[in-house]
Amino acid sequence: MNGLTCHGLTKRFAEDKGVFSLDLAVPPSMVFAIVGANGAGKTTLMNLCLGYLEPDAGEIRIDGIEVRRDPVAAKARLAYVPEVTRLYGDLSALRNMALFEGLMGRTHDDAVYEEILARLAFPVASARDRVSTYSKGMRQKVAIAIGLLKGAKVFLLDEPTSGLDPRAALDFIKLLNTLRSEGKAILVSSHDLHSVYSSADRVGVLHRGRLVVEEPVAAFRERDVEALYRELEDHG
Repeated sequence: MNGLTCHGLTKRFAEDKGVFSLDLAVPPSMVFAIVGANGAGKTTLMNLCLGYLEPDAGEIRIDGIEVRRDPVAAKARLAYVPEVTRLYGDLSALRNMALFEGLMGRTHDDAVYEEILARLAFPVASARDRVSTYSKGMRQKVAIAIGLLKGAKVFLLDEPTSGLDPRAALDFIKLLNTLRSEGKAILVSSHDLHSVYSSADRVGVLHRGRLVVEEPVAAFRERDVEALYRELEDHG
């Protein structure tokens, strides 16, 4: 199975800080949502997948490529959209896409960039406006478009619906459906349970660096999540 896989993944900062013996599989055409309280290890997991942190044990594979063994090839198959999407604000969506694709040693004309943006329901009439004038949702779509240009097979999305109004959040859920339909493996870190219920196929709950729940979203939707979090804290 390609997509994103973690096996025995461990990164220890303190006794209960980091991630510990984590096994995770996100195959193509799946949205996997990671939820958990602040400090549960979600950011650490993302940084390990991105190669920003070196694991103490275990492995991560991106599209079948082990990150530590061949980080350049693994990252070439990975796209990351942080909570605050950073693009060149004085450039348009088209020029941002051209710039980032140029760094990959490739180039296309604007019609190709516009076609990708249109697939993501980006308002193509705004594609020549400065990115600094865009909403968060529009900036996210440009970042995802760059990932598609890159040929990424795995997408990491960190708190993607944070700060979005309800309409923009619904638009983003439709965007996830588009990526899923194109065979992408998608790992989402989120506190927004509504978007998780609406978009994810599977849900994992991280608690003190350990994956304590992993199940289909239909089963997770039936849980009393507040009671689950209280129980986890009571039992450490």
